Formats: sequence, structure tokens, C-alpha cells
Amino acid sequence: MTLRMWKLVLTLGMNFLKSKRKVSLVLGSGGARGLVQIGVIRSLEEKGYEIDEVVGCSIGSLIGAAYVEGKLDDLEEWMRSFTRRQVFKLMDFNNFKFGLLKGQRVFESLKDIFPDKPIEDMRLPFRAIATDMLNEKEMVFEKGSVYKAIRASIAIPAVFTSIESDDWNLVDGGVLNPLPINYVRRKRRNIIVAVNLDGKPDKDYGPVVPGKGLNALSMLQESYFLMRRRLTQLSVELYKPDYVINVPHNIAGLWDYDKASYMIEKGMELTNQVVPDCSVKKKALKKKGKEKVAI
Repeated sequence: MTLRMWKLVLTLGMNFLKSKRKVSLVLGSGGARGLVQIGVIRSLEEKGYEIDEVVGCSIGSLIGAAYVEGKLDDLEEWMRSFTRRQVFKLMDFNNFKFGLLKGQRVFESLKDIFPDKPIEDMRLPFRAIATDMLNEKEMVFEKGSVYKAIRASIAIPAVFTSIESDDWNLVDGGVLNPLPINYVRRKRRNIIVAVNLDGKPDKDYGPVVPGKGLNALSMLQESYFLMRRRLTQLSVELYKPDYVINVPHNIAGLWDYDKASYMIEKGMELTNQVVPDCSVKKKALKKKGKEKVAI
């Protein structure tokens, strides 16, 4: 048997051994677009899947931590209540030399949603990813304060102040790894679902910026977005998750948290287009249908 045939047999064998129901969920980086991820989780649960591992980056670390702690309902209710005025009130401006926002006000509000606790004591395996600017590498939080992990993971450079110590300088995980599929631990037994918040812009969701005729600021911004899309694409190609939910980049702006209801609905819609119903749910529905016929 050739090496190629052996690889094929091995791949088929691993897929056969995978749980048909349990999911390792990877939640990406992308500001307010991350609210889509609440809808993704709702859809997966409705389809009959059981999420038993979460890896989050930036906004994905916040959504993921709330889910793992069983507080997603509370976070969703809080997010759906936001108006533009309320979003602005959460902005605690800082000395612009070190970062636009401190981020303290957001975390004070979060205490009403779920308390800080050690990651190792959470209900499910959870990892948050940040970027260490000092050592030029990713930092993975899988123990210690979940608040500290989220705060480091969401520290968008120049927007939020970074988290500094003698040994590191931490900023948003999306700088190096916007979709951290490589930190899934249960890939041999679980279905991997990844939520990419850097999908290609779609004219159905808003204006699409052309790739030419841009001013200097727009050119800088679009170049950054293009770089992130390519990073994510490379991650998907390398680590091959079972399902990727691509969220168009122009579905919302960085601070559009007042659009939570719309974003959550879109999250469910996009998931339904990509992920089929769990085989367990299909069997249950089939059985239920037979019972109705018998009656």
C-alpha cells in the first residue's frame, strides 16, 4: 500500500472515531462582529450539538468565557440592551499616548454578568489567546484569572492599553492569530467549528470598499484587513476545521455593539447555511415523526 493510501486510511479512521455530537468551538477576533458568535452557539445547540471545548481570541474570548460559565443568556440580554449612547458611556478614555481606552469600565459592568474565577475551575476546557509584543509570540491563557485573560486578549493595539509586566507586553490575540484553531486539544474526537470574523466583504451586508482609488488612511486600513483575511485563510488551510462559518467583514463596524439583535440573528442564519443538524437530532426527529404517524 502506498504512503498516500495509508494517509487516506488514517484520515478516514480518525473521522470515524470522531464524536458525531461533541464540538470544539473556535471563536475569532473582530470587534462587534463577534456578537454573531452568540447566534452561532444558539444554532449549534438547536441542532443538537454539545460544545465541550472553547478557544477564544479577542471578542471570542469574552463570548466563549460567558458560554463556558453558563452565563451566555445574561451576556446576550446585556448586549441586546445596548444603544449607541450606552456603548459610548462604557468608553473610559485614557492618555492617548498609551491607548485610547483603559477598559476598566467594561469589566466593572461584566461583574454583573459573571464573576472572575480561575480558568482551571470553569465548567469546560477554555483557552484565551493574546499576543506578547515583547517576545513576539502568542500567549495562551488556560489557568489563572479569566478576567485577566479576556482583558489581554481584547487589547486592540492603540485602542486599549496593553497589559505590561517585566516579562511581557500583551495585546489583542488577533494580531498574530485571528482564528486560533491550532489550540484545540480535542481535535481527534470532536467536530471542530471555527467562526471566522474576517470573511470577505459581501455587498449584501453593506458597502464594499474597492481595492483601488483609496486615500492614504483607507489604504492603510484595507491593507490591514487584507492581511488578517490572509492570516485566517492560512490557519484554516493548515488546521482544517470541519466547519468554518465565514462572517462578512462589512457586516458591522468595530464599535457597532448596538446592533446586537441583528448580529445574533445573522449568526444563526450563517450557521444554518454551513452546519447540518446533528445526527442525534435527526434520529430524534425521525422517531418523533413515526410516533405522530402511529397516533
